[in-house]
Amino acid sequence: MPLSFKDLQGVKGNPSAEVAPNRRLKINPGQNYVYDLPKELIVRVQSEFPLATLLEQAEPLEELGGKFMALLIREADSETYRDRTADMIEQVAKQTGIYFPHVFERYLELGILSLRPRDAWTVTEATRRTLKICSYNCSLAQVLAGKGFTQCAGFCTAAAQAAAGKIGLTVEVSCVRKDQGVCELSFRPQ
Repeated sequence: MPLSFKDLQGVKGNPSAEVAPNRRLKINPGQNYVYDLPKELIVRVQSEFPLATLLEQAEPLEELGGKFMALLIREADSETYRDRTADMIEQVAKQTGIYFPHVFERYLELGILSLRPRDAWTVTEATRRTLKICSYNCSLAQVLAGKGFTQCAGFCTAAAQAAAGKIGLTVEVSCVRKDQGVCELSFRPQ
């Protein structure tokens, strides 16, 4: 019989702590953790890599995508911005030997959130064989379209390849434009 909301209101404390004592993975017991992307990381990345001036640089989109991800990885893994989520993902990956999709996905999500914080996007599939991210009304595509570029996948592909290289993977990246302003990026480890 499923519990109703009213039944759950009577539960005191954290039920998961009672289910499996001493089974929780703790890096620093007793420390309070922050799980949200710091706004300072967004400001830091955008100050060094402003989206509005993306095409004013003389480099191809593929090089810019790689440079962007290198900047993001450097900042996201720094002592200043590294969070508990990153620590836990890395620790579990080391224990299991499974780095795809979780470690890879962390970099991609941070990339989307730091470069385009107001964009709508979702992860549509996340398995050990495939990661799919669907982006709606991508501001990167809008900036590029405003400058006459119709193919923006080079930037995202290069950024994904840089993230994969950081964790020692090779990924196959494909981008499918579904509707106006909607694209789905698929990543498959090789």
